[in-house]
Amino acid sequence: MIKKTIWTGLLGLSLTTQALTLDEALTKALEQSPELRAARAEAQAAEVGVALSTLWQNPELDVEAEGIGGDNNGVDSAEYTVLISQEFPLFGKLRKSRAVADYAAEAARIEVSQTGLDFEAVVRQAFVDLQAGEILLNVRAQQVLLAEDFLKTAQARHEAGAASEIEVLRAEMELDENRGEQLAAEKIVGAVRNRLARLTGFPALGEIEGDFFQPLENPVGMFLAESHPALRLFQTLEKQADAELVREQAERIPNLTVSAGSRYEEDGGVQTYLFGVGIPLPLFNRGQTGSAAASFRAEAARAETETVRRALERELDALIVDFETASAEAFRIREVLLPKAERAAELSREGYASGRYGWLEWIEMQKMLEDARIQAVEAQHAAWTAHIELSKFKNGEE
Repeated sequence: MIKKTIWTGLLGLSLTTQALTLDEALTKALEQSPELRAARAEAQAAEVGVALSTLWQNPELDVEAEGIGGDNNGVDSAEYTVLISQEFPLFGKLRKSRAVADYAAEAARIEVSQTGLDFEAVVRQAFVDLQAGEILLNVRAQQVLLAEDFLKTAQARHEAGAASEIEVLRAEMELDENRGEQLAAEKIVGAVRNRLARLTGFPALGEIEGDFFQPLENPVGMFLAESHPALRLFQTLEKQADAELVREQAERIPNLTVSAGSRYEEDGGVQTYLFGVGIPLPLFNRGQTGSAAASFRAEAARAETETVRRALERELDALIVDFETASAEAFRIREVLLPKAERAAELSREGYASGRYGWLEWIEMQKMLEDARIQAVEAQHAAWTAHIELSKFKNGEE
């Protein structure tokens, strides 16, 4: 049994339990992902398509019998013809078809990579959501404990004549409010836990392990839009469209069909050999329409690639700003705001117990501490969310 200590960071609490790591969750989720299995099957089908693209058309066998029955005497005047024909693709059409199939297979492999990265991001996000939810639940639980302590102190002060009944009622209301927030946090954690359990396939998900407040690497200069699988996919589709245009241009030249066979005449027992060459005459359909359509598709593919590139560049810039802003905010709260809020809350609690401060000061400082803890979790969660999306730009070229 793996036993680890999960430090909540902000709360100063630790929990020893059997834990599920992020790497374990990713491995388990990817093993059973139906989306990834489907993408891999499509990639395998595309690989088979590469082999099919280089195959010639099957030869045709024609068998004819003429002069049987009718005015003829049975089969005495019959003629039998056996002919086999084969179409020969000209001007490298098979090679050009192979190029189209190769790009289709490459696009399918990129889609496997993109599907895997998208699914990893979903699992990572669910894992981080659960980490943040559990820490926030601990914040709510601690607030309940503090509210219970506040109620006991208010009751003691009221019994001693140092506080009014209003303070006791206020403390009871504060406790009820905190218990309601704790209940809501428990429901949120339960929902996120179920979501992660469905993704990983664990029927009963236990504790999770990970440093939620770990410093995240600065993404500036490490990520490029060119690395994103979505852009690489459109770049490949653009090459495929160009290859289809080349193939369509080659299709304007008809293929050659060669035939050979034998004819046997029953009357006289004469056998002769046949040989023929056939080629379609491009009178009505000269392939210009197909080439024009392929040309337009190639132009559209280039425009779509540029559209995706610009969109990803904008997304990348926004994600980096979001990450840097959230990381800086999380650091400021943890290192500057939170220590002061903790000190102020402790002084207000001690001062209220000794009668130096009123209950308004105590509640205000506790609220300030609660808000600081929640803000720290939310800022770190926002940094994680941006970093998870940024990982697609970094890992997409692998």
